[in-house]
Amino acid sequence: MVLPIECEIPSLKLAIELLCNITTEEETFLYLNQLNDSHHDAAFSNEAHKKRVKAQYDRNVQPHSFERGDLVLTYDQRYDKSSKGKSKSMWHGPYIISKVLEKGAYELVEHDGTPLGELRNGLYLK
Repeated sequence: MVLPIECEIPSLKLAIELLCNITTEEETFLYLNQLNDSHHDAAFSNEAHKKRVKAQYDRNVQPHSFERGDLVLTYDQRYDKSSKGKSKSMWHGPYIISKVLEKGAYELVEHDGTPLGELRNGLYLK
């Protein structure tokens, strides 16, 4: 029984040194083949890591669902990147949900009944 070369000679460099009469093209092909396998293993590990992180995130996050008449605060997205400081409040409100739309969109009004103008995504409400 003959073992594959990977089992007999674990190192690619050692295999290239032990193989006699190998051309530079064959040496390059062996190197690229080994490199392709390494890239495949790294991509597979990366994908498995992403799935584990997503599963952990999904376990800890509960999606919000609001009903008509609920009081909510809205997140001010203008401060998302600029980080104006600790004293600036990033949540405004409370507002009243006047209409629940599909795909997590909500129509909000103030206490006196004036609408806010644009729809709000449920991700930016609490």
